[in-house]
Amino acid sequence: MMNYKVVILDIDGTIVPHGKTVSPATKDAIQRLKDKNMQVVIATGRAPYFSNSVVEETGVESMVFFNGSYVYHEGKEIYQSAIDKSILKRVHQLSGDYQHPLTFLSGSSFTATDLSHPFVVEAYSHDPWKPVLASPRYWMEQDIYQLFLHCNLEEEIHYKAKIPELDFRRWSSGARTCDVNLTNSNKSVGITKLLEKLGIAPDEAVAFGDGINDIEMLSLVGMGVAMGAASDELKQAANMVTLSAEEDGVVYGLAKLGLI
Repeated sequence: MMNYKVVILDIDGTIVPHGKTVSPATKDAIQRLKDKNMQVVIATGRAPYFSNSVVEETGVESMVFFNGSYVYHEGKEIYQSAIDKSILKRVHQLSGDYQHPLTFLSGSSFTATDLSHPFVVEAYSHDPWKPVLASPRYWMEQDIYQLFLHCNLEEEIHYKAKIPELDFRRWSSGARTCDVNLTNSNKSVGITKLLEKLGIAPDEAVAFGDGINDIEMLSLVGMGVAMGAASDELKQAANMVTLSAEEDGVVYGLAKLGLI
């Protein structure tokens, strides 16, 4: 039995069932891990300001945001990898040519180039937060860690071909928005930085995830656990498969591993 020292948790579809909040059973499990002096980490594609409620509910002190580009530990920023201005300039020009709106996400705020565009309105329709209008210089003056490109799936190809430094991942199959991150950044990059800081080896880590953006993370750690509703591609990268988020799969998986 491996002596695991840290549990890393994705948010959406893992500890938060889509459209819901962290369940009492999951909160209780996280508290039990802490009572055993285990580190608990959140690793998400979300921005810090889209994760506040989850961070508060779980009481977690270590967080990996923006799919690995921004790492926080005990209230301090310990690693960040912003998108280079020359790359942002190309995206900005291309999106202007095609008239596709963009959302720019910095470490502390987010702005959109067009607030009334139907794809932008749709993107934020289920959230308590709304973007403000981007000033023309916003992306030049702020460190930008992630973008949302608001366009139809078939139009994404123009960007993929011309900007290989960026990775475009649809929110979901019918969505008209995709996450845009640096190709060479993923959750495992940020987690590696955090584990170094904690003095914990990847073999001593357990991670739970449900999305394509969790493949590298599950492959990195000693015990990668895929949620029950995850894709086959993710399940193949995992050491174990648990129940879905709706069925408190994290609690079930931790119990199966003897950690709670």
